[in-house]
Amino acid sequence: MIALRIKNIRHFMNLLFTSDTFDSFTLEEAVIKTFVTYSIDGLFEGGFFDGDDTSETPGFNDPYTPWGLLRGSCRDLIKGKHTPEFMKFVFHGDTSPFGELPGFPNIRALLVMIRFDNTGLFVTTGTSMKEFIPDHDIDILWDKKIKTLFSGCDVDYEEQ
Repeated sequence: MIALRIKNIRHFMNLLFTSDTFDSFTLEEAVIKTFVTYSIDGLFEGGFFDGDDTSETPGFNDPYTPWGLLRGSCRDLIKGKHTPEFMKFVFHGDTSPFGELPGFPNIRALLVMIRFDNTGLFVTTGTSMKEFIPDHDIDILWDKKIKTLFSGCDVDYEEQ
């Protein structure tokens, strides 16, 4: 697990809300506080698409909704001249790149938590395992993957 303070908030928010940088992640939950508080449960409701052309239904294995389907709606909630008072996003990353590691079947979720408030913008990573394993290879690789993503997008941060 790593905790990062994002230095260039505007750049990071542009990546989050106006680019596909995080579209490979699924959203477990979001809380956005403006003049009211919006709470989003990211569980994907597949029945909503019943009767639609199945080519329009997203294909993924996570029970949560891909960020790319929610990004525009969340962006619309914060558009305007006022900065939100608080935002929290809990994302799940793709576990398939970790398939060769011994602990792979034990992975419940690879997490990225983003929190914004009047103290700044913070990103925390984490792993959720189905049962305890003493090995931390998955944690280390997940943290490295997030740092690589951020470096590739010129996200300036400092570890906390």
